[in-house]
Amino acid sequence: MKKITYFYLLLLTAGINRQLSAQDSVFFEKPTNEIRIDTLHHTNLWQIGKPQKPFFVSAYSPPNAIVTDTINSYPPNDTSSFIYVIRQPYTQSCYTCMEFWQKYDMDSIGDKGIIEASYDGGNSWLTVKDTFNVPPSYSNFQWNSDYHETSMTSTPHKLITTGKSDGWIQSQFCWQWWIGAKRDTIIPNPDSLMIRFTFISDTVTHHKDGWMIDNIVTEDLWYMCGGIAENNLNEDVVISPNPFTSLTTISFSAEQTNTTIKITDILGKEIKAINFTGKELIIMKGTMQAGIYFVQITDANKNIVNRKVLVE
Repeated sequence: MKKITYFYLLLLTAGINRQLSAQDSVFFEKPTNEIRIDTLHHTNLWQIGKPQKPFFVSAYSPPNAIVTDTINSYPPNDTSSFIYVIRQPYTQSCYTCMEFWQKYDMDSIGDKGIIEASYDGGNSWLTVKDTFNVPPSYSNFQWNSDYHETSMTSTPHKLITTGKSDGWIQSQFCWQWWIGAKRDTIIPNPDSLMIRFTFISDTVTHHKDGWMIDNIVTEDLWYMCGGIAENNLNEDVVISPNPFTSLTTISFSAEQTNTTIKITDILGKEIKAINFTGKELIIMKGTMQAGIYFVQITDANKNIVNRKVLVE
């Protein structure tokens, strides 16, 4: 029986009753045209198959995963890539997430794995990095914390994959439509939304396993989208500090009456729901884990504003 990922356990505990616009997944157990192994490099290491290495003893969901060579350790001076092609970008809403399970065994000095995205059919690439605090849109990519299956703990995501993992790790990042290109420039090419995984080794032979990835899932979280208030509620709300470690304050420029504030995690699970009257509301971290959360504020006139907060 395949293992049920941490992602799906969260979805189950959240009691999913929402309709998702699109979901796509690659588990490598059957042929797929959504994975392209870069043919520009004739020595490309990436292979889909059964891993048979000292550290890579099996796929996350056996038998297959995508691995930098299923049998041999990686050589020096190598650059190998594969591309995950999102076939229907037009089905996405304003917020989409990708999760995957990974295991890695690399030299931590010069060997690394990086992830890039292309919104123009592969003509240009943008490094996937957490740009949560970049104004004015506060959009771009946001990384969720990494979940470590062995220790059942979460840690901040390392933007560059290197070193040796403590077993299988689940990573997840999300993006919004207006990163890199406007929506109407994406639609004409159905293969224009791509995620590229690239492994790079230095000049030294290390006899290590490399990088292994399994169970890639993309999910359209349309319910995270919402209208901007017509009465400038968006400009009237300040959340500070953001990021925060113990508490943050939601401040309004005008007195609020019967305003609803809902906080959900990155998978849509409701964390807090508060009916509020006043000008300032203190939100305590409590049991919230490190990561990105969504704050939806609905005033008495049903105007809605959405914000993101980062818990450290």
